[in-house]
Amino acid sequence: MAAQEQSALPRQPEASCQEQVPAAAAQEEAPAASAATAAAQEARPLILEAGNYREEIYRQLAAGGKEVIFVRRRRPRSGSAYPWRRAMVPLAVLVGALVIMVAVLSFGLGSTLASAGSPSSQDQSAASSGMGNMNMSGQDANATATTAALPRATQSQGNQLATYVRDPDGAKHFTLVAEQMLWEVVKGTWVPAYTINGSVPGPMIRVTAGDHVRITFINHFHEATSIHWHGLEVPSQQDGVPGIGQQPIQPGQSYVYDFTVHDQDVGTHWYHSHYNDLNEVAGGCYGAFIVDPRPGSPQAQAAPQVDIDRTLFIGTLPGGYYVINGKSFPDVPPLHVKHGQRVRLRLIGADTLTTHPMHLHGHTFTVIAQDGHPLTQPYQRDTLEVAPGETYDLIFTAWAAPGSIYPFHCHILSHLMNPGQNASEMGGLVMLVIYDR
Repeated sequence: MAAQEQSALPRQPEASCQEQVPAAAAQEEAPAASAATAAAQEARPLILEAGNYREEIYRQLAAGGKEVIFVRRRRPRSGSAYPWRRAMVPLAVLVGALVIMVAVLSFGLGSTLASAGSPSSQDQSAASSGMGNMNMSGQDANATATTAALPRATQSQGNQLATYVRDPDGAKHFTLVAEQMLWEVVKGTWVPAYTINGSVPGPMIRVTAGDHVRITFINHFHEATSIHWHGLEVPSQQDGVPGIGQQPIQPGQSYVYDFTVHDQDVGTHWYHSHYNDLNEVAGGCYGAFIVDPRPGSPQAQAAPQVDIDRTLFIGTLPGGYYVINGKSFPDVPPLHVKHGQRVRLRLIGADTLTTHPMHLHGHTFTVIAQDGHPLTQPYQRDTLEVAPGETYDLIFTAWAAPGSIYPFHCHILSHLMNPGQNASEMGGLVMLVIYDR
Protein backbone atom coordinates (compact mmCIF):
# COMPACT_ATOMS: atom_id res chain seq x y z
CA MET A 1 0.00 0.00 0.00
CA ALA A 2 2.86 2.36 0.86
CA ALA A 3 4.48 1.67 -2.47
CA GLN A 4 1.24 2.38 -4.30
CA GLU A 5 0.70 5.63 -2.42
CA GLN A 6 4.22 6.78 -3.06
CA SER A 7 3.98 6.01 -6.74
CA ALA A 8 0.96 8.25 -6.95
CA LEU A 9 2.57 11.18 -5.16
CA PRO A 10 4.57 13.76 -7.14
CA ARG A 11 8.27 13.26 -6.95
CA GLN A 12 10.20 15.79 -4.88
CA PRO A 13 12.88 17.79 -6.64
CA GLU A 14 16.48 16.73 -5.87
CA ALA A 15 19.04 19.22 -4.55
CA SER A 16 20.73 21.22 -7.22
CA CYS A 17 24.36 20.49 -7.87
CA GLN A 18 25.10 24.25 -7.60
CA GLU A 19 24.01 24.48 -3.94
CA GLN A 20 27.04 25.00 -1.63
CA VAL A 21 26.31 22.91 1.49
CA PRO A 22 29.07 21.72 3.78
CA ALA A 23 29.42 17.99 3.72
CA ALA A 24 29.17 17.59 7.47
CA ALA A 25 26.13 19.82 7.75
CA ALA A 26 24.53 17.95 4.86
CA GLN A 27 25.15 14.69 6.58
CA GLU A 28 23.65 16.00 9.83
CA GLU A 29 20.65 17.64 8.26
CA ALA A 30 19.79 14.79 5.83
CA PRO A 31 17.94 12.59 8.36
CA ALA A 32 15.98 15.59 9.69
CA ALA A 33 15.04 16.73 6.16
CA SER A 34 13.94 13.25 5.17
CA ALA A 35 11.77 13.03 8.27
CA ALA A 36 10.21 16.45 7.59
CA THR A 37 9.60 15.61 3.95
CA ALA A 38 8.00 12.29 4.84
CA ALA A 39 5.73 14.05 7.38
CA ALA A 40 4.70 16.69 4.80
CA GLN A 41 3.94 14.01 2.25
CA GLU A 42 1.95 12.06 4.79
CA ALA A 43 -0.16 15.15 5.64
CA ARG A 44 -0.98 16.01 2.04
CA PRO A 45 -4.25 14.52 0.66
CA LEU A 46 -4.11 11.95 -2.06
CA ILE A 47 -5.66 13.22 -5.32
CA LEU A 48 -7.13 10.54 -7.58
CA GLU A 49 -9.23 10.73 -10.74
CA ALA A 50 -12.67 9.28 -10.03
CA GLY A 51 -13.53 6.07 -11.83
CA ASN A 52 -10.03 5.13 -13.00
CA TYR A 53 -9.11 2.58 -10.34
CA ARG A 54 -10.23 -0.90 -9.39
CA GLU A 55 -12.62 -1.36 -6.50
CA GLU A 56 -10.00 -2.96 -4.18
CA ILE A 57 -7.82 0.15 -4.39
CA TYR A 58 -10.66 2.25 -2.99
CA ARG A 59 -11.14 -0.22 -0.15
CA GLN A 60 -7.41 -0.08 0.72
CA LEU A 61 -7.48 3.71 0.73
CA ALA A 62 -10.46 3.74 3.05
CA ALA A 63 -8.72 1.32 5.44
CA GLY A 64 -5.51 3.38 5.53
CA GLY A 65 -7.24 6.48 6.89
CA LYS A 66 -5.52 8.81 4.44
CA GLU A 67 -7.55 11.73 3.11
CA VAL A 68 -8.41 11.14 -0.52
CA ILE A 69 -9.74 13.77 -2.94
CA PHE A 70 -11.40 12.47 -6.08
CA VAL A 71 -11.45 14.74 -9.11
CA ARG A 72 -13.44 14.47 -12.34
CA ARG A 73 -11.73 14.74 -15.70
CA ARG A 74 -12.66 17.90 -17.58
CA ARG A 75 -14.04 16.82 -20.93
CA PRO A 76 -13.18 18.73 -24.06
CA ARG A 77 -15.85 21.02 -25.47
CA SER A 78 -18.11 19.58 -28.16
CA GLY A 79 -16.96 22.14 -30.64
CA SER A 80 -13.36 21.12 -30.33
CA ALA A 81 -14.16 17.41 -30.11
CA TYR A 82 -16.56 17.43 -33.06
CA PRO A 83 -15.59 20.32 -35.35
CA TRP A 84 -17.86 19.04 -38.17
CA ARG A 85 -20.94 20.13 -36.19
CA ARG A 86 -20.02 23.77 -36.65
CA ALA A 87 -20.28 23.35 -40.41
CA MET A 88 -23.46 21.22 -40.38
CA VAL A 89 -25.68 23.67 -38.44
CA PRO A 90 -25.54 26.54 -40.97
CA LEU A 91 -25.77 24.03 -43.82
CA ALA A 92 -28.99 22.55 -42.37
CA VAL A 93 -30.46 26.05 -41.95
CA LEU A 94 -29.64 26.86 -45.58
CA VAL A 95 -31.23 23.63 -46.88
CA GLY A 96 -34.40 24.25 -44.81
CA ALA A 97 -34.72 27.77 -46.16
CA LEU A 98 -34.38 26.51 -49.74
CA VAL A 99 -37.12 23.88 -49.19
CA ILE A 100 -39.52 26.51 -47.81
CA MET A 101 -38.82 28.85 -50.75
CA VAL A 102 -39.49 26.08 -53.29
CA ALA A 103 -42.75 25.13 -51.54
CA VAL A 104 -44.00 28.74 -51.51
CA LEU A 105 -43.14 29.24 -55.18
CA SER A 106 -44.84 25.95 -56.15
CA PHE A 107 -48.01 26.88 -54.26
CA GLY A 108 -48.18 30.29 -55.90
CA LEU A 109 -47.65 28.85 -59.37
CA GLY A 110 -50.26 26.14 -58.81
CA SER A 111 -52.83 28.66 -57.60
CA THR A 112 -52.22 30.85 -60.65
CA LEU A 113 -52.66 27.95 -63.06
CA ALA A 114 -55.79 26.69 -61.29
CA SER A 115 -57.44 30.10 -61.41
CA ALA A 116 -56.75 30.58 -65.11
CA GLY A 117 -59.76 29.79 -67.26
CA SER A 118 -62.31 29.61 -64.43
CA PRO A 119 -65.79 31.04 -65.18
CA SER A 120 -65.27 33.92 -62.73
CA SER A 121 -63.70 34.62 -59.35
CA GLN A 122 -67.10 34.27 -57.69
CA ASP A 123 -67.75 30.98 -59.49
CA GLN A 124 -64.40 29.60 -58.44
CA SER A 125 -64.83 30.64 -54.82
CA ALA A 126 -68.21 28.96 -54.47
CA ALA A 127 -67.24 25.91 -56.45
CA SER A 128 -63.97 25.42 -54.58
CA SER A 129 -65.89 25.41 -51.31
CA GLY A 130 -68.26 22.85 -52.73
CA MET A 131 -65.50 20.62 -54.04
CA GLY A 132 -63.97 20.66 -50.57
CA ASN A 133 -67.23 19.27 -49.18
CA MET A 134 -67.44 16.72 -51.93
CA ASN A 135 -63.99 15.33 -51.18
CA MET A 136 -64.48 14.91 -47.43
CA SER A 137 -65.40 11.24 -47.48
CA GLY A 138 -62.33 10.17 -49.45
CA GLN A 139 -63.76 9.69 -52.91
CA ASP A 140 -61.65 8.40 -55.80
CA ALA A 141 -58.79 10.46 -57.15
CA ASN A 142 -60.59 10.61 -60.49
CA ALA A 143 -63.36 12.62 -58.81
CA THR A 144 -61.13 15.63 -58.16
CA ALA A 145 -61.86 17.46 -61.38
CA THR A 146 -61.11 21.13 -61.00
CA THR A 147 -63.82 23.74 -61.22
CA ALA A 148 -62.34 25.09 -64.43
CA ALA A 149 -62.79 21.67 -66.08
CA LEU A 150 -66.51 21.35 -65.24
CA PRO A 151 -69.02 22.57 -67.82
CA ARG A 152 -71.98 24.67 -66.84
CA ALA A 153 -75.32 22.88 -66.52
CA THR A 154 -77.45 22.70 -69.63
CA GLN A 155 -80.73 23.29 -67.75
CA SER A 156 -81.78 26.24 -65.59
CA GLN A 157 -84.47 24.35 -63.63
CA GLY A 158 -84.61 20.77 -62.42
CA ASN A 159 -87.47 18.34 -61.84
CA GLN A 160 -88.72 18.55 -65.42
CA LEU A 161 -90.86 15.69 -66.76
CA ALA A 162 -88.68 12.97 -68.32
CA THR A 163 -89.36 11.78 -71.84
CA TYR A 164 -89.26 8.18 -73.01
CA VAL A 165 -89.52 5.99 -76.09
CA ARG A 166 -91.53 2.80 -76.53
CA ASP A 167 -89.39 -0.29 -77.01
CA PRO A 168 -90.67 -3.11 -79.26
CA ASP A 169 -91.76 -5.07 -76.18
CA GLY A 170 -93.88 -2.13 -74.99
CA ALA A 171 -91.51 -0.94 -72.24
CA LYS A 172 -91.24 2.77 -71.52
CA HIS A 173 -87.54 3.38 -72.09
CA PHE A 174 -85.95 6.35 -70.28
CA THR A 175 -82.32 7.46 -70.63
CA LEU A 176 -80.53 9.19 -67.77
CA VAL A 177 -77.06 10.70 -68.20
CA ALA A 178 -75.02 11.50 -65.09
CA GLU A 179 -72.43 14.26 -65.33
CA GLN A 180 -70.62 16.58 -62.94
CA MET A 181 -71.41 20.16 -63.86
CA LEU A 182 -71.54 23.64 -62.41
CA TRP A 183 -75.08 24.38 -61.21
CA GLU A 184 -76.37 27.93 -60.65
CA VAL A 185 -77.79 27.68 -57.14
CA VAL A 186 -78.63 31.40 -57.00
CA LYS A 187 -78.11 33.96 -59.71
CA GLY A 188 -74.42 34.43 -60.36
CA THR A 189 -73.27 31.67 -58.00
CA TRP A 190 -72.27 28.31 -59.46
CA VAL A 191 -71.44 25.23 -57.42
CA PRO A 192 -70.17 21.80 -58.50
CA ALA A 193 -73.05 19.33 -58.65
CA TYR A 194 -73.80 15.73 -59.62
CA THR A 195 -76.43 16.38 -62.27
CA ILE A 196 -78.69 14.00 -64.14
CA ASN A 197 -79.55 15.11 -67.67
CA GLY A 198 -77.92 18.43 -66.83
CA SER A 199 -80.11 19.47 -63.91
CA VAL A 200 -80.67 19.31 -60.15
CA PRO A 201 -82.92 17.52 -59.38
CA GLY A 202 -82.82 15.16 -62.34
CA PRO A 203 -85.87 14.65 -64.55
CA MET A 204 -89.11 13.37 -63.00
CA ILE A 205 -90.04 9.87 -64.10
CA ARG A 206 -93.84 9.61 -64.07
CA VAL A 207 -95.48 6.32 -65.01
CA THR A 208 -98.66 4.36 -64.37
CA ALA A 209 -99.09 1.21 -62.30
CA GLY A 210 -98.61 -1.81 -64.55
CA ASP A 211 -96.01 -0.11 -66.78
CA HIS A 212 -92.92 -1.99 -67.85
CA VAL A 213 -90.07 0.46 -67.23
CA ARG A 214 -86.59 0.30 -68.74
CA ILE A 215 -83.98 2.88 -67.77
CA THR A 216 -80.54 3.17 -69.35
CA PHE A 217 -78.23 4.97 -66.95
CA ILE A 218 -75.02 6.38 -68.47
CA ASN A 219 -72.27 7.41 -66.06
CA HIS A 220 -70.13 10.38 -67.03
CA PHE A 221 -69.17 11.16 -63.44
CA HIS A 222 -65.47 11.13 -62.56
CA GLU A 223 -66.24 8.24 -60.19
CA ALA A 224 -68.44 5.16 -60.00
CA THR A 225 -72.13 5.36 -59.15
CA SER A 226 -75.40 3.41 -59.03
CA ILE A 227 -79.09 4.29 -58.75
CA HIS A 228 -81.51 3.13 -56.09
CA TRP A 229 -85.29 3.29 -56.72
CA HIS A 230 -86.36 4.53 -53.31
CA GLY A 231 -89.75 3.19 -52.20
CA LEU A 232 -90.38 0.92 -55.19
CA GLU A 233 -90.80 -2.84 -54.78
CA VAL A 234 -88.35 -4.09 -57.40
CA PRO A 235 -86.19 -7.25 -57.68
CA SER A 236 -82.92 -7.16 -55.74
CA GLN A 237 -80.80 -7.04 -58.90
CA GLN A 238 -82.66 -3.87 -59.92
CA ASP A 239 -82.46 -2.17 -56.51
CA GLY A 240 -79.18 -0.41 -57.27
CA VAL A 241 -77.02 -1.51 -54.31
CA PRO A 242 -73.40 -2.16 -55.42
CA GLY A 243 -72.06 -5.53 -54.35
CA ILE A 244 -75.51 -7.04 -53.87
CA GLY A 245 -77.58 -6.68 -57.02
CA GLN A 246 -75.06 -5.06 -59.34
CA GLN A 247 -71.52 -3.84 -59.66
CA PRO A 248 -70.86 -0.10 -59.46
CA ILE A 249 -71.29 1.70 -62.77
CA GLN A 250 -67.79 2.88 -63.58
CA PRO A 251 -67.04 6.18 -65.35
CA GLY A 252 -67.86 5.85 -69.04
CA GLN A 253 -70.03 2.76 -68.52
CA SER A 254 -73.80 2.29 -68.57
CA TYR A 255 -76.31 0.03 -66.87
CA VAL A 256 -79.87 -0.91 -67.84
CA TYR A 257 -82.49 -1.14 -65.10
CA ASP A 258 -85.54 -3.16 -66.09
CA PHE A 259 -88.63 -3.70 -63.91
CA THR A 260 -92.41 -3.37 -63.76
CA VAL A 261 -94.26 -1.05 -61.39
CA HIS A 262 -97.36 -2.44 -59.71
CA ASP A 263 -100.39 -1.21 -57.82
CA GLN A 264 -98.51 -1.26 -54.51
CA ASP A 265 -96.04 1.25 -55.99
CA VAL A 266 -98.65 3.96 -56.56
CA GLY A 267 -97.53 7.18 -54.88
CA THR A 268 -94.61 9.57 -54.40
CA HIS A 269 -91.17 7.97 -54.67
CA TRP A 270 -87.74 8.99 -55.85
CA TYR A 271 -84.44 7.73 -57.20
CA HIS A 272 -80.95 8.64 -56.00
CA SER A 273 -77.32 7.57 -56.01
CA HIS A 274 -76.40 4.64 -53.80
CA TYR A 275 -72.62 4.87 -54.25
CA ASN A 276 -70.57 7.47 -52.41
CA ASP A 277 -74.02 8.83 -51.70
CA LEU A 278 -72.88 11.17 -48.93
CA ASN A 279 -71.32 13.23 -51.72
CA GLU A 280 -73.43 12.33 -54.73
CA VAL A 281 -76.86 12.72 -53.11
CA ALA A 282 -75.70 15.85 -51.27
CA GLY A 283 -74.44 17.05 -54.66
CA GLY A 284 -77.85 16.71 -56.36
CA CYS A 285 -77.87 13.18 -57.80
CA TYR A 286 -81.58 12.42 -57.39
CA GLY A 287 -84.98 12.79 -59.04
CA ALA A 288 -88.66 12.07 -58.53
CA PHE A 289 -90.36 8.79 -59.44
CA ILE A 290 -94.16 9.20 -59.38
CA VAL A 291 -96.46 6.25 -59.98
CA ASP A 292 -100.06 7.11 -60.85
CA PRO A 293 -102.92 4.62 -60.33
CA ARG A 294 -104.38 2.68 -63.23
CA PRO A 295 -107.24 4.64 -64.81
CA GLY A 296 -110.59 3.47 -63.47
CA SER A 297 -109.04 1.45 -60.63
CA PRO A 298 -110.19 1.77 -56.98
CA GLN A 299 -106.93 3.62 -56.31
CA ALA A 300 -107.74 6.15 -59.04
CA GLN A 301 -111.23 6.66 -57.66
CA ALA A 302 -109.85 7.28 -54.16
CA ALA A 303 -107.15 9.67 -55.35
CA PRO A 304 -107.71 13.31 -54.30
CA GLN A 305 -108.76 15.74 -57.02
CA VAL A 306 -106.41 18.73 -57.12
CA ASP A 307 -105.79 21.72 -59.37
CA ILE A 308 -102.05 21.99 -58.77
CA ASP A 309 -99.59 19.12 -58.18
CA ARG A 310 -96.05 20.23 -57.21
CA THR A 311 -93.07 18.07 -56.15
CA LEU A 312 -90.46 19.69 -53.89
CA PHE A 313 -87.05 18.24 -53.03
CA ILE A 314 -85.66 19.61 -49.77
CA GLY A 315 -81.90 19.28 -49.43
CA THR A 316 -78.47 20.87 -49.67
CA LEU A 317 -75.81 21.55 -52.28
CA PRO A 318 -72.04 22.07 -51.95
CA GLY A 319 -70.92 25.36 -50.51
CA GLY A 320 -73.45 25.39 -47.65
CA TYR A 321 -76.59 26.08 -49.67
CA TYR A 322 -80.01 24.81 -48.53
CA VAL A 323 -82.15 24.22 -51.59
CA ILE A 324 -85.67 23.48 -52.78
CA ASN A 325 -85.49 21.71 -56.12
CA GLY A 326 -81.83 22.67 -56.43
CA LYS A 327 -82.34 26.40 -55.86
CA SER A 328 -81.89 28.70 -52.88
CA PHE A 329 -84.18 31.65 -52.23
CA PRO A 330 -84.69 34.09 -53.89
CA ASP A 331 -84.23 31.82 -56.92
CA VAL A 332 -86.69 29.14 -55.75
CA PRO A 333 -89.57 29.36 -58.26
CA PRO A 334 -92.71 30.58 -56.44
CA LEU A 335 -95.92 28.58 -56.30
CA HIS A 336 -98.64 30.53 -58.13
CA VAL A 337 -102.19 29.75 -57.03
CA LYS A 338 -105.67 31.21 -57.44
CA HIS A 339 -108.31 31.66 -54.83
CA GLY A 340 -110.28 28.44 -54.29
CA GLN A 341 -107.78 26.04 -55.86
CA ARG A 342 -106.72 22.77 -54.19
CA VAL A 343 -102.99 22.27 -54.08
CA ARG A 344 -101.03 19.05 -53.61
CA LEU A 345 -97.42 19.30 -52.44
CA ARG A 346 -95.20 16.21 -52.62
CA LEU A 347 -92.27 16.75 -50.24
CA ILE A 348 -89.13 14.62 -50.58
CA GLY A 349 -86.33 14.71 -47.98
CA ALA A 350 -83.14 14.71 -50.04
CA ASP A 351 -80.89 16.01 -47.27
CA THR A 352 -78.23 13.55 -46.13
CA LEU A 353 -77.94 14.79 -42.54
CA THR A 354 -80.69 17.08 -41.32
CA THR A 355 -84.45 17.02 -40.69
CA HIS A 356 -86.32 20.08 -41.91
CA PRO A 357 -89.54 21.25 -40.20
CA MET A 358 -91.43 22.83 -43.11
CA HIS A 359 -93.98 25.48 -42.15
CA LEU A 360 -96.68 27.07 -44.34
CA HIS A 361 -97.73 30.56 -43.29
CA GLY A 362 -101.43 31.39 -43.19
CA HIS A 363 -102.66 27.89 -43.99
CA THR A 364 -103.41 24.54 -42.45
CA PHE A 365 -102.63 21.56 -44.66
CA THR A 366 -103.72 17.95 -44.50
CA VAL A 367 -101.12 15.16 -44.64
CA ILE A 368 -102.68 12.45 -46.85
CA ALA A 369 -99.73 10.15 -47.58
CA GLN A 370 -96.33 9.18 -46.20
CA ASP A 371 -93.54 7.31 -47.98
CA GLY A 372 -95.73 6.92 -51.05
CA HIS A 373 -98.69 5.28 -49.30
CA PRO A 374 -102.02 6.89 -48.37
CA LEU A 375 -102.76 7.33 -44.68
CA THR A 376 -105.86 5.67 -43.28
CA GLN A 377 -106.17 8.62 -40.92
CA PRO A 378 -104.97 11.87 -42.51
CA TYR A 379 -104.03 14.63 -40.09
CA GLN A 380 -103.69 18.40 -40.17
CA ARG A 381 -100.57 20.47 -39.60
CA ASP A 382 -99.04 23.83 -40.37
CA THR A 383 -95.50 22.49 -39.74
CA LEU A 384 -94.20 19.08 -40.78
CA GLU A 385 -90.75 17.59 -40.11
CA VAL A 386 -89.26 16.01 -43.23
CA ALA A 387 -86.39 13.63 -42.42
CA PRO A 388 -83.79 12.35 -44.90
CA GLY A 389 -85.38 9.77 -47.20
CA GLU A 390 -88.99 10.51 -46.23
CA THR A 391 -91.78 11.61 -48.56
CA TYR A 392 -95.06 13.32 -47.62
CA ASP A 393 -98.11 14.35 -49.63
CA LEU A 394 -99.94 17.49 -48.39
CA ILE A 395 -103.12 19.15 -49.55
CA PHE A 396 -104.31 22.67 -48.79
CA THR A 397 -106.96 24.99 -50.17
CA ALA A 398 -105.98 28.42 -51.47
CA TRP A 399 -108.41 30.50 -49.41
CA ALA A 400 -106.76 33.95 -49.36
CA ALA A 401 -107.50 36.98 -51.47
CA PRO A 402 -105.75 37.66 -54.79
CA GLY A 403 -102.45 39.44 -54.27
CA SER A 404 -101.71 37.61 -51.01
CA ILE A 405 -98.23 36.16 -50.49
CA TYR A 406 -97.28 33.52 -47.93
CA PRO A 407 -93.90 31.86 -47.38
CA PHE A 408 -93.39 28.11 -47.11
CA HIS A 409 -90.08 27.58 -45.32
CA CYS A 410 -87.95 25.50 -42.99
CA HIS A 411 -88.33 26.54 -39.35
CA ILE A 412 -84.68 25.92 -38.49
CA LEU A 413 -83.94 29.58 -39.01
CA SER A 414 -80.27 29.16 -39.85
CA HIS A 415 -81.49 27.28 -42.95
CA LEU A 416 -83.02 30.53 -44.20
CA MET A 417 -79.69 32.15 -45.05
CA ASN A 418 -77.28 31.71 -47.92
CA PRO A 419 -73.52 31.73 -47.30
CA GLY A 420 -72.29 35.28 -46.78
CA GLN A 421 -75.72 36.71 -45.94
CA ASN A 422 -76.50 38.60 -42.75
CA ALA A 423 -79.49 38.35 -40.44
CA SER A 424 -81.46 40.97 -42.38
CA GLU A 425 -81.39 38.91 -45.61
CA MET A 426 -83.36 35.80 -46.49
CA GLY A 427 -82.25 32.77 -48.47
CA GLY A 428 -82.14 28.99 -48.35
CA LEU A 429 -85.28 26.92 -47.84
CA VAL A 430 -87.99 29.43 -48.71
CA MET A 431 -90.71 29.19 -51.37
CA LEU A 432 -93.34 31.90 -51.79
CA VAL A 433 -96.99 31.03 -52.35
CA ILE A 434 -98.33 33.85 -54.51
CA TYR A 435 -102.05 34.40 -55.13
CA ASP A 436 -102.49 35.59 -58.68
CA ARG A 437 -104.99 38.35 -59.33
